[in-house]
Amino acid sequence: MAFEHRDRFLVTLIAWLLASLGVLVALGAFTPQSFFVVSFIGLLSVMQLYAPAKSGDRWRLPLRALIAACFAVFGWIVHVRVTTVV
Repeated sequence: MAFEHRDRFLVTLIAWLLASLGVLVALGAFTPQSFFVVSFIGLLSVMQLYAPAKSGDRWRLPLRALIAACFAVFGWIVHVRVTTVV
């Protein structure tokens, strides 16, 4: 059962990444920063979509470190954007 959730999670996340890349390129708005932000939003959304009802699956535990690192990068991107405006 956990493998099915993990596989569906990965397929959904990869589909989100490819779709967001395609949309950003098609709109001419692709930058590595914008792709990261959209991908990070997708990661958080997919994590919530496949969150277990009762207890966490063991395969989800390493994703916490990835999300913490992504929050740090996101904070850096926000800092850079705010300091360029000011």
